[in-house]
Amino acid sequence: MNVSINTEADVIVARMEARQMAKQMGFGTIDQARISLAASELARLACNTTNQTSQLLISGTDQDGQPGMQVVCSVDMSSPSIEDQSPPSESNLLAEQLKFRRGLASVSRLVDESVLELNDNGSASVTLIKWSN
Repeated sequence: MNVSINTEADVIVARMEARQMAKQMGFGTIDQARISLAASELARLACNTTNQTSQLLISGTDQDGQPGMQVVCSVDMSSPSIEDQSPPSESNLLAEQLKFRRGLASVSRLVDESVLELNDNGSASVTLIKWSN
């Protein structure tokens, strides 16, 4: 399931889609809540970090026979803000990356694994994984 994140309404869609997939995959009620909250907070973080559309991919995963669910988010932090149409400076980009990293810390506690990849061009990719018990 791919969800485009532009507005707060998209954050709600991401939450509902993540919960529905977690339920279909057989996760318990508590894990469904954790996964859907992690997906919505990641989507909210992406929505508040950039003026570009971010993509959230919600899917099943498998590692050595262990099933799980993953949420992958791609964010472009290099886009200019609405107020300032000039390209961001390196210090502004670093500040946005730090803000994103701090927001991700609380999201990471809800899942079993989280990986953040920051690129020099201002893009970031986050992968959250919750393994089935």
